[in-house]
Amino acid sequence: MMQVNLQVLTAMLDLGADPQQAVEAPRWTSVQQGQGANWPHDGDCRLTVEPGFGQDVARGLEALGHRLNRVGPFEGPCSVQAIRVAENGMRIAGSDPRRDGWAAAW
Repeated sequence: MMQVNLQVLTAMLDLGADPQQAVEAPRWTSVQQGQGANWPHDGDCRLTVEPGFGQDVARGLEALGHRLNRVGPFEGPCSVQAIRVAENGMRIAGSDPRRDGWAAAW
């Protein structure tokens, strides 16, 4: 899901997170009608948000008219494994706790 990949990249490139911090960061996703990757391309027109964003953010989104699907920690969609090559050549890996997975770098 491109939304999740962009969130992980933003955490690493713009916020300076290492791969493990980036894949563990709270997530949100939006699924609108016609956007689903699987047939029949359905969507419930809600934002799925994990609790790490805080109640103020959730209330603010609802005040703007968004319908929220609140899920528990690490219950958001998708799973990501990431590897970053540091400036000194060291490889740093991270594996998402939302699903089974491994990340290795050498």
